Amino acid sequence: MSLKKLGRYEVIRVLGKGAMGVVYEGRDPNLDRRVAIKTVKVENLSEEAAAEYEHRFRTEARSAARLQHPNIVSVYDSDRDADVAFLVMEYIQGDDLKHHLDRGVRYSLEQSLKIIRDLLSALDYAHKQGIVHRDIKPANLLIEPGGRVKLTDFGVARIQDSGEATRTQGSMVGTLKYMAPEQVQGQKIDSRADLFSAGVVLYQLLTDKRPFDGDNDFSIIHQIIGHNPPMPTSVNPKLPPAIDAVVSRALAKTREERFATARDFAVALQAAIRRAEDQTVVPPQNPNKKVEPAASRPLTVPGTVPRAARRPRSAARPRSRRNWSWCTGRT
Repeated sequence: MSLKKLGRYEVIRVLGKGAMGVVYEGRDPNLDRRVAIKTVKVENLSEEAAAEYEHRFRTEARSAARLQHPNIVSVYDSDRDADVAFLVMEYIQGDDLKHHLDRGVRYSLEQSLKIIRDLLSALDYAHKQGIVHRDIKPANLLIEPGGRVKLTDFGVARIQDSGEATRTQGSMVGTLKYMAPEQVQGQKIDSRADLFSAGVVLYQLLTDKRPFDGDNDFSIIHQIIGHNPPMPTSVNPKLPPAIDAVVSRALAKTREERFATARDFAVALQAAIRRAEDQTVVPPQNPNKKVEPAASRPLTVPGTVPRAARRPRSAARPRSRRNWSWCTGRT
């Protein structure tokens, strides 16, 4: 039997399925608005594991509900219906970035930077609220029809995932190919782990390749910890050279060498693009062109004529009166 309701919310259709639950399109009858409902099934878990999942689910829901930002999906409600815990969120008309990339969509430099700027704006706000996402990846970046990016799954991604495996063993939480070195080593993480993951997404958008990839987990972990990927411009020569330094810093192995904040990351990225736009090619000087010595040239002001070239005023010619009609309003 298909699900018709969760709490007071009407279930309309399935939007996606993950390992631990289903995402539905729903309707809030009280406010008459469309919503997205993310569920977590606990029926097949032990009583202790189910209690832990539900506790984490509610804790993260409360954290995410505090975040009100144009680039973050809003959380409206959290509840439980029988053995299904669910989270009610803003409904976004659009697909996630992973869906677009998997379909073969490729983004221009300008579009890629717009995506990353929206992501960094969301992260800057969240980090200032003391919340670290821990699972930045294309699947968690929803793109609206107008192009605006909305970051979703703050912490909830530790419980359920929409595609690639999310690690929850021990203290290692995240999606492996986008994890920071400290994440894959199970160390304590802070906001700079999110910035590393944002750097991975940026690298992927610029080069159409992930910086860390492999046939198995061991290979990927080895690359994340000890391998520096090729510079983006070596993969895509059309990129501005200044972008290499920004990506390299974002993907630094030690967190102290990365950008301190998402805002710093965004400012450096913008500065790199501006430097590329300001670069001009100075043409070589023509050796056959005669250059007049500066001392012998008449001094001129742009828009004026050198005094020597002006026509002498005729004594018989009357001085014209200035027209002040523009000042008085008369025409």
